[in-house]
Amino acid sequence: MTASNPEKSVLVIGGGLAGIAAAIRLAQRGCAVTLIETRKKLGGRATSFVDPTTGHVLDNCQHVLLKCCTQLIDLYERLGVGDHIEWHHKIYFARPDDPHIDVLSADPLPAPLHMSRALMQFKILSWSEKIAISRGMLRVMRLGKTGRERLADTSFADFLKTLKQPAGAIEKFWDPIVISACNELSSRVSVRYALQVFQDGFLNHNDAYVMGLSTAPLVRLYDAAETVLAKQGGIVRLGAAARSIEMETDEQGKPRAVGVVLSDGEKLTADHYVSAVPFDRLAKLCGEHRPIAGLDTIEVSPILGIHLWFAEHVMDLPHLVTTQSSLQWLFNKGYDAEFGGQHLHGVVSAAHDLVDQSAEQIIELVTREAQRFLPRAVNVEIKHARVVKEKRATFSVVPGIDACRPGPRGDVGNLYLAGDWCDTGWPATMEGAVRSGYQAASDLCEDLNMGPLVQAGDLQPTWLYRMIAGK
Repeated sequence: MTASNPEKSVLVIGGGLAGIAAAIRLAQRGCAVTLIETRKKLGGRATSFVDPTTGHVLDNCQHVLLKCCTQLIDLYERLGVGDHIEWHHKIYFARPDDPHIDVLSADPLPAPLHMSRALMQFKILSWSEKIAISRGMLRVMRLGKTGRERLADTSFADFLKTLKQPAGAIEKFWDPIVISACNELSSRVSVRYALQVFQDGFLNHNDAYVMGLSTAPLVRLYDAAETVLAKQGGIVRLGAAARSIEMETDEQGKPRAVGVVLSDGEKLTADHYVSAVPFDRLAKLCGEHRPIAGLDTIEVSPILGIHLWFAEHVMDLPHLVTTQSSLQWLFNKGYDAEFGGQHLHGVVSAAHDLVDQSAEQIIELVTREAQRFLPRAVNVEIKHARVVKEKRATFSVVPGIDACRPGPRGDVGNLYLAGDWCDTGWPATMEGAVRSGYQAASDLCEDLNMGPLVQAGDLQPTWLYRMIAGK
């Protein structure tokens, strides 16, 4: 165990992934860490809730990670929950009203050739669409990181037009991946982040695409954080809602945080502070002393999670990418003994057109769409359904968003910034949240002359990818 140093006290505001990541790393480096969270559980938006109708513990939405999410994987290992992640080397695609299932899986060939055979065998794609996608992928590789950053102010939809991608290729391949990964429509996604998904998540390493799903409710992954922090001398306070961050001006005229006032009036103080709350929450906490400009200009995108309990077994696959549909995914949550049927979880990302509809309308739509992909579900009774609306699920990675994404150091000297909306180089993902927390902790340690943190490295591109990309 590392003894905490009270002269290096840190108050972390927010118990989502970014806050947990920052708190764990700081405590392991010997800082005296207190982590506060408004809710009665950790995990933020990537957590679970108890369905009041059934008493079941349900995830807000199905969260997915890939093997390229190296720092999220690192956090799970630090929490001791890595064995709760089940890895899937096959990803299943379908189109509506067609019983055929296409399988995306890798061959032993070096990336990017590892998926060529699988893609060429996709029956949901015509040969002209496959050729167009292959040509587009070559262009994506050759652009590299520098090229995608140069196109940061262009939408992915406009970029696809320059590649002359046919509508079918967009609807059945490009869109399902980008909308799911970025939680935004292709017409609103910056090329920088769309290309990052393909370059780092599919093309440059054989294992990058391998998908991880939690075998336990998400909340159980983060329950361990309290124990891990306690072993390092840290403290977790749940149900502690921050009302404001108090600031004073130092001799140089720069603002400095001097405390966090809770909703009950209690004031918590520390030498240093890490804000790991959403950007709009940070704006309210700081009032006029904002650590960065532009917080009010960041846009958000909604996600719908729809839990359906069918009276009969209707789906054999562990998951399904549903193309050309208002749905993006169906996840098989298994047999539910209490209901005597199968629990499926549907996901609608970038649900701008649906989020304001009633739960009944959404259930009817999603049930109808599920039946188009699952013939056995037709005319099967829905024994229970639950809609979870995350109206402000993520920030939108629109063109020009980089001007609003800050690094860990804002304009308040001892207040460090974390959250998936910060400048991580990633879209709004769990990996981005963890990276922001790790980076905030690293910068704080560096400012304390403790040296930066050693962080998990990215998957390295294969020799073939480097050669094609001109690296």
